[in-house]
Amino acid sequence: MQSADKSTIMGRFMTAVLNIVQEGTGTRCPLETTCIHNEALTEPKCRLWGEELVQNGNGEDLTVDEVFERVTDHNRKLDEADRFSTAPLYLEYEANNVQNMRFVDTTGIISNQSTGKDNREDIKRILKSEMDKPNTKLCVLLEPKEYATNPIIDFCDESLGGRDGWIRRATFFMSKFDKQLDDARTGTRANGFFKEFHENKCFPHLVITPTLAKENLAPRKLDEARKKLLASAEQQEKDMFQGWRDGHDLFRADPKNDDEILNPDIQSRIRFASAKKVMREIVLLDTAKRIPEVILALREELDSRRKEHKTLKEKMKFTHPLELRMVVTDMVFHLQKRVLAYLDGDLESARNFPAMLQTLEDEIEEEEDS
Repeated sequence: MQSADKSTIMGRFMTAVLNIVQEGTGTRCPLETTCIHNEALTEPKCRLWGEELVQNGNGEDLTVDEVFERVTDHNRKLDEADRFSTAPLYLEYEANNVQNMRFVDTTGIISNQSTGKDNREDIKRILKSEMDKPNTKLCVLLEPKEYATNPIIDFCDESLGGRDGWIRRATFFMSKFDKQLDDARTGTRANGFFKEFHENKCFPHLVITPTLAKENLAPRKLDEARKKLLASAEQQEKDMFQGWRDGHDLFRADPKNDDEILNPDIQSRIRFASAKKVMREIVLLDTAKRIPEVILALREELDSRRKEHKTLKEKMKFTHPLELRMVVTDMVFHLQKRVLAYLDGDLESARNFPAMLQTLEDEIEEEEDS
């Protein structure tokens, strides 16, 4: 959904602020980010390019701040034109604290038409084109409210051919769960809240990411404010969930209250760290399944390169002066023989090449030898 923390969740995975966050829809085109683990780097190194980026928007060896400014500027231009784009921005993010994987940060869906242009079909087209790509795993962000009022699930059903077509490759996050802490203040109420989710094969990880009180700031100020939030996110989330569970224990300690213990399945999916671990396992298992296919492709590539190397090695002989002299001398000798054989018996040739003349006796001997 709009403003469901997609860009922030991506930032927490990468411990870096890379995409725009603002009230309403900030992300107006997919941001495809390839993470590359490089232990030797002390600071992240980035490369950014895109079909619709202006010429000075593309760049090599960019800092995180430079990427943020360029991505923000591009999304704001799309916003000013009141449009969404299917043309992605591509980012290579190389750092010492990421796992090799690719993220696609997408636009959020809009349920109802508001005033102005209706962009809902454009957004659906963007999301479907990204979700249909091979080997894609879905990270679906749910709002912290009842199952029946989470339209993103119906959207996935409609766009991806029914529940069985996508549910097995999806991981669910319930972001901004701090909004639900008060309503789920007892174990019984929390278990009841998640019952319908579980019945529909939807097992969300509960995530709390601190948010800014005001997001319509200048890009530089917004960048700095979000960096501070990311730095404190883990500890704040841990403290808030601990307070929530302590409240359950306190309520249950009163003999008058016959309250349930929080479902162990729910307990195992509390905090962003649990979600990150599950997503990394999904990516690694998926990679392991495709290792034979990758090895076969690498072998075919290696054979092709070996053949190419052999051809180039043969060609390189003709660039060495000594080798070239021997080849050219041999070629001239054979050419001369061919020319003389062709001109054998010609009077003018005999005058021009007296050294090559053959006596009758030599010719008879050669005939006898043959």
